[in-house]
Amino acid sequence: MVSILDDLSQVSTGRAEFVVEGENIEELLNSETANLVVKKAAELGFNRPGVSNAGGPYPVDSAGQTDDDLLMGKRGPVAKYRRDFIVLAGI
Repeated sequence: MVSILDDLSQVSTGRAEFVVEGENIEELLNSETANLVVKKAAELGFNRPGVSNAGGPYPVDSAGQTDDDLLMGKRGPVAKYRRDFIVLAGI
């Protein structure tokens, strides 16, 4: 199950950067995850929000940290995966 990490997300007028966390890469790439962040932006008062950009999923360790060694599989274990979304309000 995916969740938006409110403490790592940043919201300003007309723009939001949401950090979403999940158990696996597939659920972060699912269209339902994009719909989740759009719905969250709408709840925050964004007019006709839409995803402007979404980075690729990346692994984090149990402390929520990521680095090149974790990305390359040189250290582990991977605890969860995250993906960053930029959502903009419509014009």
